[in-house]
Amino acid sequence: MVSKVSLISKLKPAVLFLFLGALSAFTSQYAHAHPHEFVTMRVEVKFNDEGKLSGFQYFWQFDEFFSAYAIEGQDKNKNGKADQEELDALIVEILGNIEPAGYFTAFDGNHLTPKLGTAEPVKVSYSNRQLELTFNVPFKNPVSLKKNTMRYAIYDSQFYIAMHHDPDDVPVFLVNPPKGCSWKLDEAAPDEDTVAYASSLGKSDSSGFDLGAQFAEWVSISCK
Repeated sequence: MVSKVSLISKLKPAVLFLFLGALSAFTSQYAHAHPHEFVTMRVEVKFNDEGKLSGFQYFWQFDEFFSAYAIEGQDKNKNGKADQEELDALIVEILGNIEPAGYFTAFDGNHLTPKLGTAEPVKVSYSNRQLELTFNVPFKNPVSLKKNTMRYAIYDSQFYIAMHHDPDDVPVFLVNPPKGCSWKLDEAAPDEDTVAYASSLGKSDSSGFDLGAQFAEWVSISCK
């Protein structure tokens, strides 16, 4: 069973604005199918000095369409470029908006299910027409993985946003792990009917709860 702690069922209007507003910039090819926005990601899984899991560091790179829309909306001084002060304000706004969604992070209830704390911005940049965010989310209480497993996925349950690990980089990195710890990435394997259903949805259509789970990539962390 997958715990719905950290999943979204409803998005605040501000979240919809930040994550769905770029649809107006999409071509007709993208305007009539889910997903509408795309995030390429990497994750650092952090262990503390006691060998317990203490949190995640997320690296998200947004597609050019969303990036352009977000930057334009944040250009307060109308100088046509992304100033660092404006980018810093943008990451704070985005993280605040997606906090109720658990930062799109779900845990498998058959294994350890840590509670997420509040995100801490680390870095934001706009390079090669793409917005990149780095942020930490500590666990409220560190958890021991000794002879145990934690299984998680990062995805938008409505599948407005496709979130996939970077195929050109190390997708998951363990920071300060005890000996005997490892990770495993299970790629998504939606069937043809699910893919066809997602493709049939317009930008204003609701996918129903948890369509995104069918496209989620699950990561298992275990220690011997």
